[in-house]
Amino acid sequence: MTIAAPYDRKAIMTAAWEIIRKANVALYGFRVIVRRALKAAWANAKHERAMEARQEKQEQASPAVARIQGAIDALEGKERWAQADYARIGVLRAALRAAQQYDQDASARSRLR
Repeated sequence: MTIAAPYDRKAIMTAAWEIIRKANVALYGFRVIVRRALKAAWANAKHERAMEARQEKQEQASPAVARIQGAIDALEGKERWAQADYARIGVLRAALRAAQQYDQDASARSRLR
């Protein structure tokens, strides 16, 4: 079990204060602005950590899994889907599950040897 490194609280507070400085405190009130700025700064820090973990996971994936995941990401990034896109996403997700299962089976076989 790995323990995640703690968040950089100084960077989070710095980001929150940048948001506070840009906000209209007279209109909304200082407490509301601080609360929203801290929530936004923490959410951004958590999102960055999740994206780093996803990037690390993609780097460790096999080329087939990375290629299929790239096709899924490209399809999900489209603003409007055609009827064929709905069918294609189902096929790609099934192929991704199969490729991931194949990788897991291959790593299990290599550990047994």
